[in-house]
Amino acid sequence: MTRHAPAPSRQLAADAGPTSAARRLSEALLVAVTALLATAGCAEGQGQSAGGVVPQNPDTVARLADQARVKGDTTAPIRVMEVSDFQCPYCRQYFEQTYPTIDSLYIERGLVEYVWLAFPNPNHQKAWPAIEAAFCAGAAGSFWPMHDRLFARQGEWSNAEDPVSAFVGYAGSLGIDEESFRSCMVQDRAASLIIRDYDAVTRGGVKGTPFFVIADSLSFQGAQPVSKFRSVLDDVLRAKGIEPPQ
Repeated sequence: MTRHAPAPSRQLAADAGPTSAARRLSEALLVAVTALLATAGCAEGQGQSAGGVVPQNPDTVARLADQARVKGDTTAPIRVMEVSDFQCPYCRQYFEQTYPTIDSLYIERGLVEYVWLAFPNPNHQKAWPAIEAAFCAGAAGSFWPMHDRLFARQGEWSNAEDPVSAFVGYAGSLGIDEESFRSCMVQDRAASLIIRDYDAVTRGGVKGTPFFVIADSLSFQGAQPVSKFRSVLDDVLRAKGIEPPQ
């Protein structure tokens, strides 16, 4: 089912300095990611449904997907929050050119806890169902594999008349039960989590993707090169007395 993002409930003024703006946004986003507030986060895949079956209860889908989109060590010294849209070409650019290094050098080494948040751009016709696909997969314990598949094949599904069929095929190849996955999408069982993200992101003043909040105090927008991203992360690590990865 193709849906558009809801209208934002409120836009905050964007006249604060970089640090205060980032903290304001961080506070808004943390409210959206209830897994971090209620349980201090969950390890990737923790709490997933059994056997790759997507639950039927929308609240369960939202809870499990909320947990699944948190990646890395929950006690890591740095939290990175990415606001993204699977149909956004710049988000794909970041995924292809920068994210692999961040994943291997920082997330996998326990230096970064990484959180993905949804911003279904109203100008992107298929952003909503693509996010639903990721969250429905997350409820079956496969958010990050679906995340990777959606960006890797963006040109395929974004030009398809019926992207849901493509998403169901991706789900099956990832070991997710196709019938329960399709039902999750058709019945919009992940809608509450998408709306919660969108509301938090717009209240925080974000207007484009990709957008990043680092260590709850720094923020920047756009598909930044690896060198800039690493420079920011390494400075934060040094400030905490931690040697950056080589």
